[in-house]
Amino acid sequence: MSSLVSSTELDSLTKDLDNVFDTFSNNRNIVVWKEPIKQAIIVQTQAQLGGFGFGDGQVDQQYTYIPVSGVFPAVIRYADKKHIGEAKLLQDTNEFLPIGEVRIKVRPDCYQFIEFGQTDKISFDNRDWYFVGKSQARPFLGTMYYVYQLKPKI
Repeated sequence: MSSLVSSTELDSLTKDLDNVFDTFSNNRNIVVWKEPIKQAIIVQTQAQLGGFGFGDGQVDQQYTYIPVSGVFPAVIRYADKKHIGEAKLLQDTNEFLPIGEVRIKVRPDCYQFIEFGQTDKISFDNRDWYFVGKSQARPFLGTMYYVYQLKPKI
């Protein structure tokens, strides 16, 4: 099957798209927080050991939680001022800043990290965000990116 784009042009276009992603995701990392790992700790105090010849005392079960997160580059796009929803008044001005909707574009490695297991939240710009809907695949000449729509955690 013939193509309108040669293989060298295809390589050039995909490299250009990767460069655009790298340019707009520069120093804009997101932190993806997964469900923490629950690890059991057995705690046995001297009073619970029991007396001589009476066997073992009762053992308390406690847990510790190990955080699981990953840091990935992303292109972050805030909604424009036409967004109807949550907004805050900028100090010393009469202008509203929409804070209700954000879209992020990520690479396949971030997509796989998000989709495998339960994701609790996404953090960037000193805020926590949650997903609204499912991811949208954005293929372009063999290169795959994924877009998520987010809303702030309140």
